[in-house]
Amino acid sequence: MVYVSRRAAVAVATAATATLLLAGAATATASGDKVPGAAAVAAADKAPADTTRAGKAPAGSGDMSVRGGLEVRIVEPYEPLEINEETRLGLLPQGRQNYVVSHPDSFRANVEYAKGLVGDDIRPRSMSLGVQSENGEVTLITGAWRLSEAPREITVRFKGDNFGYAAQIVQLPGKPGWGTYYFDPKAWGLSKKEFTVEGVDRNGRVFDTVEHKPW
Repeated sequence: MVYVSRRAAVAVATAATATLLLAGAATATASGDKVPGAAAVAAADKAPADTTRAGKAPAGSGDMSVRGGLEVRIVEPYEPLEINEETRLGLLPQGRQNYVVSHPDSFRANVEYAKGLVGDDIRPRSMSLGVQSENGEVTLITGAWRLSEAPREITVRFKGDNFGYAAQIVQLPGKPGWGTYYFDPKAWGLSKKEFTVEGVDRNGRVFDTVEHKPW
C-alpha cells in the first residue's frame, strides 16, 4: 500500500508527488503529524460484540455499526474512490493487497508508483491497518483484508464506547480474495486516539482483530 502524507517531513519517492509511506513497515510518526500504515496485528478470535448502535452516515464516511455492516463497494482497478475532499483510495490488480491512499492531486502519480510495489502482502484471514492522525487524534483509518469472499462487516470500536462504527468495505470486481476498508472519524466529528478494528466473515466468525494505541 502507498500511504501519502502531504505534510510529513520524510523522504519523498519523487519530487512530483507527496511523501510516500509504505504500509508493512514499522509504524512511525512523521513530524508528529501522520502515522503511516503498519502490518496487521494478529489477535485471538472472539464472538462479535452484541452491543451496536445504528445511525445515518455522512456521505462516504462509513456508518455506525449495524450487525451485517455496509454493502461492499465495488470499484474498478485504479479508480479514485473519494473518502473525503482531501483523500482518494485506489485498488491495484498488481501485487498482493496493493492499494493507494492519496491526495487527489497526486493520485495518478502514486498509482503509477505503486504498480511496482508488492503491496501489504498479508496472510489469509487477516487485516492490515493504516492510520492518519493529527496531534495524536485519529483522522482516517484504512487497511486491507484477505478472505475468499468479502467480509460481512468490519467494525471500528473506539476506547470507552460500548458500540462500534461500520467501516466501508471496498474490493475489485469478481472475487479477488482481498480488498480494503476505510472509516473517516472526522466526518463524524470524532476526536479519538485508541480503537480496535474487528473483521467478521460471511459465517459470522471474527477472522482478525487489530488494535491501535497512540505512542
